[in-house]
Amino acid sequence: MPVGAAIDALGYRRYTFAMPIATRSRNVHPQIYLGHIPPTARERRGLRALALDLNERIATARAAEPTILLLNFADAKLTEMIDLLLLRPTAIIVGAIRAYRGPIEASPNGRWRDRATGEPIHDQRGRTPLQQVRTQRDAVRNQLRCSAERLADAPPGAQPFERTIGAVIFTPSTHPESRISLDVTDHRQWLKVLGLDELPALAAMVHTAPPLSEQAMRAIVTEVFPGRLWHDGASFLFGLAPARFQLRRLAADDWPEAVLPLQEGETIVGRRRKAQQNEHRLTLEGDDLISSNHAQISYGDDEWVTLHDISKNGTWITPPGGTEERARGERSITPGTMLRMGVTRMRLEQADQ
Repeated sequence: MPVGAAIDALGYRRYTFAMPIATRSRNVHPQIYLGHIPPTARERRGLRALALDLNERIATARAAEPTILLLNFADAKLTEMIDLLLLRPTAIIVGAIRAYRGPIEASPNGRWRDRATGEPIHDQRGRTPLQQVRTQRDAVRNQLRCSAERLADAPPGAQPFERTIGAVIFTPSTHPESRISLDVTDHRQWLKVLGLDELPALAAMVHTAPPLSEQAMRAIVTEVFPGRLWHDGASFLFGLAPARFQLRRLAADDWPEAVLPLQEGETIVGRRRKAQQNEHRLTLEGDDLISSNHAQISYGDDEWVTLHDISKNGTWITPPGGTEERARGERSITPGTMLRMGVTRMRLEQADQ
């Protein structure tokens, strides 16, 4: 639980966590850095889920080489965000992450379309995803070239970043009915289209020369493209936004009053201690009437808080000025609402900013 917070010079919400510094190992990979914090709760939740997905896929691949990722960053000459920069000693990949509900068709003539609707796929500038990632890759490569002397141990006249790959990456994977046909020139220019599940294999197959040191890789993601270490391979080191709501657990015979922050998105409240996958979790101890997963509490950019009871014994709410009733299905609740889970009583509040 965070015990203190402040805004640093880069605009990050800095948290102090009640955990020993020794647990924050810099030798666990992949390490994930963050360039910019998205402006909306939906984007922040998506970025956090992507970071956890990347961490799991790359860690599961048991890569022998260290891997560093930089997410949501911008080149100095671009006005758009770049989704991903993946660095290994022998691989540099610039990625554009894309999610499509149905199959995609990309033809060698450069046209992209949704196969179900026939609608063309392009951005506001008329660029297909492959054209967009080419522009982003070239901008990243040019900026790396400007710092080549201090980043790579290359002989005079060499171009150490020539084989920087630009990849359109479908998440979570490429739809099985998609038809992707790239021009030979695209392959020669180190442009790829693949699923997120294929990214670890691509990173393992690439062999750029000369290899990058870990020091050079960290210089790229902290100096060339200023980012901050966000996930150290084991856990997140800071939150993307302050909690706007909290639960105040009222004092009882066996425990004192406590404030429990609710992170934006969905929080699981219950007796179970260990979080699963991407979930935020609040653990309520000392009450055997509370289920392992008792309720889901969520909110986004607006002022609405949603409660969804998923327990055996029920969640009981008392709206401000109202009487106690059992919450059934999804319910919108407002600050001042009292919640009872088992014999534990809590009050929903707006968090102190």
